[in-house]
Amino acid sequence: MKIKLLAGLILSLQIILAGEVLPIEIPLNGEAAERSLEMSGLAWYGDYLILMPQYVNKEAPRFYALHKSQINKWLGGDRKDALTPEKIDLILPDYDASIGGYQGFEALCFSGNKVYLVMESKHDGVMHSYLVSGKMDFNNRNLTIDGNKLETIPLPVNIKNMGFESILKYKYRLMILFEANGANVYPNATAEFYTTSLKHKASVKFPNIEYRVTDVTGVDSRGRFWALNYFWPGEKKRLLPGEDGILDGYEKGVTHKQYEHVERLVEYKINSKEIVRTDSAPIQLVMEEKSRNWEGLARLGKKGFLMIVDEHPRTILAFVPFPPN
Repeated sequence: MKIKLLAGLILSLQIILAGEVLPIEIPLNGEAAERSLEMSGLAWYGDYLILMPQYVNKEAPRFYALHKSQINKWLGGDRKDALTPEKIDLILPDYDASIGGYQGFEALCFSGNKVYLVMESKHDGVMHSYLVSGKMDFNNRNLTIDGNKLETIPLPVNIKNMGFESILKYKYRLMILFEANGANVYPNATAEFYTTSLKHKASVKFPNIEYRVTDVTGVDSRGRFWALNYFWPGEKKRLLPGEDGILDGYEKGVTHKQYEHVERLVEYKINSKEIVRTDSAPIQLVMEEKSRNWEGLARLGKKGFLMIVDEHPRTILAFVPFPPN
């Protein structure tokens, strides 16, 4: 017990001194750990965390699941043993045949047993995003995507490998965010709202944020959600970053001063006619020399967040605690 308390105090001290939060890697076993799947999204289905690959195994397409109790038990234990996610069989149309340049799944969210997913393609040099829906049958460990519904989401600008990357359920609608919302590439950025029957309903003003927004948490009872804000310097020519105002009034973290890449979380609130930044401080992650392409984000109650990296540099599931007040 004393060792655990000491470790917690040391971690808290590191967080305070660095102005950043250290991601705690949760090791994975089994198929879900395969780098080639390129994990692309996280979402809660009841008490199960669903791990969504961008490129599912074509021979045996699957999503993966971890129960919240497994995660909490691991966090409260010695944190040594790897977790093995359950397999969720995926029943879906042959999108490789029907969508030119199909590039897999980018985001997902749930409402009851209904699932809503964003997909992406690149055809003749032009990016495309699509919205689809399906149904989870967890008793039989399968998820079926409706092949009769495929809604194209018009992209505001064509940027290589950039599309709609985030989705959440808000009241009776779906909110979808474009990946690149910087002032120089998408000056009049908006969030797109769709009905659960996949029809476009409204465009709502979204404040410019530099770099990429790669995923969002679910929305809370106050209409608030967190977004994953990431930058790999190799994309500078595509994203044309302008002035980064996210840290105005806050000190840049130690590793954020050291490296050019950016790994952080930013909180927003949905209002009736616009989405605004909250007064919560951005959460900067302790970074490594190699940037980690964080692609999935979910809340873990009041403890913090769960995040996942695709293939760069490898599959990484991590817990990110809330910073101390």
